[in-house]
Amino acid sequence: MAYIKSALEIALEKTEGIKGDKTALRIASAKEEGKKLASAFFSDPTIDLQKKFASYPKEEQPFVREGFKQILLSNLVLPRDDRDLTRLDAIVKALEILLPDKGNLKVLKSQIQQFFKHCLEDRKRLTEALNKQLGPLIRQKEQELSQKLGRPVRIDPYSDPDFAKAYNQHMGNLEDRYNQALGELKEQLQEMLNHK
Repeated sequence: MAYIKSALEIALEKTEGIKGDKTALRIASAKEEGKKLASAFFSDPTIDLQKKFASYPKEEQPFVREGFKQILLSNLVLPRDDRDLTRLDAIVKALEILLPDKGNLKVLKSQIQQFFKHCLEDRKRLTEALNKQLGPLIRQKEQELSQKLGRPVRIDPYSDPDFAKAYNQHMGNLEDRYNQALGELKEQLQEMLNHK
């Protein structure tokens, strides 16, 4: 009877001559450290990033910074409300350390703040316009339901299918336009960060 090999034995035979790439492992580990540092920084923006970056071995620092930059750019998202603007302060603080040209940073910070404020204002205007446009329809539905049920009924506009459909469609269009501009901004930032 023939000997049947286990899956583990077969895998070990196939990978017998393969050795791990220690350099690639160190690079991946350093990038992961940068990502962890970025997460810690967004939790506590008072962290001294200069000191933290300097605490890593010199040959790992570029990779730690690369991991940090990845998380930094992924945190640059469209704001949902005014509280999200505080995240922008942390992003700018990190950029001050990562970018060599501080003059461009002031202009960029101003542009990002204006961009985010316009986005929030447009969201607010769109919501108000939809409430104004579809408000009478909601009130009519409330009256009809109140008459049927014999008691006052309030309808949350966001739970009304007509309002929700219009809101999602228009807000989706607005966010698509802003996300396209944000993508371009991220590309510009990535280019600036790569020239350090």
